Amino acid sequence: MKPVEVIIYREYEQLLKEPGRSWVLVTGFPGFGYVGTIATRYLASKTGSVKIGDIVTKYMPDFVAVEDYGVMTPYEIFLAEGNGLLTVVNNALPSTPERVPYALALAEWFKNVNGSRAILAGGLNVKLREGEEDFRWVCNVACEWGFKEPALSKGNYIVGPLATLYTIFTLKKIPTLLILPYTEPGKYDPSAAAVFIRELNKILNMSIDVGDLIEYSKLVAYAKALIEEASKKSKEDKGPKLYM
Repeated sequence: MKPVEVIIYREYEQLLKEPGRSWVLVTGFPGFGYVGTIATRYLASKTGSVKIGDIVTKYMPDFVAVEDYGVMTPYEIFLAEGNGLLTVVNNALPSTPERVPYALALAEWFKNVNGSRAILAGGLNVKLREGEEDFRWVCNVACEWGFKEPALSKGNYIVGPLATLYTIFTLKKIPTLLILPYTEPGKYDPSAAAVFIRELNKILNMSIDVGDLIEYSKLVAYAKALIEEASKKSKEDKGPKLYM
């Protein structure tokens, strides 16, 4: 198999490529405040999205969990057809060697299904706050979205798979917006995820209620604990000869 492959359930393949359709992609990762994962899982749930596929990587974490919609896997793709929305929920971080292949595979797939623009969710360390704003943002040349809040200040870094994905999407000429609510790096932060969802409502003309985010973040925390436990068990089973 390829190092990273996007696998879509057969019954949705034609729908995604129908003439005249275009899609907005929303995704993020479990980074600072776990904002990207909390926000995207909540978005998929509140828009009534259906799971249509997975991103499969060579070294992806070996876990699954049962959810209301079926089986939760490390990297999931959801569709809200009525909203023209594709949501990629990353329940885990791609391993470091796989982050560029992951971003390239996702970008190529998105372009092949007539993807129009992408919105990425991340968290920004609250220590970098300079005023009263709730978030900062970055937009590549073609994204055409903007806010009254200030953009990310010169000299501040975006790191990790979110930075890689933003870079690849920009190089592939996919209009991309990155929204970075302020957060405490070491804790689950549903309030930061709520900031992201509220801004998403504005630019996509949606009305997703953020009232349930606190409770929902507890489910995400529980899922993360299960993932870590499964990962630890996997390493123990492989014994001391496992090298990174």
